[in-house]
Amino acid sequence: MAKPDYATLLGLIAAETDPTAKQALIDQCYVFLEPLTEAEEDLFAYSERGYFADNPDDDLNSYVGEYL
Repeated sequence: MAKPDYATLLGLIAAETDPTAKQALIDQCYVFLEPLTEAEEDLFAYSERGYFADNPDDDLNSYVGEYL
């Protein structure tokens, strides 16, 4: 099964006003049978790639415990 065109589907989801049709598009868009490319991951990302930089002094410890 070929991957859907996520950019087109996300645009259709944003423009759709009928809740039933919108949910059908969402159901179609959020099924990942193959790994996404970086460009496809960026479509679903919360922020742009590279927006957050690692803290060089971070030793992965917090006030409540150690990160695993």
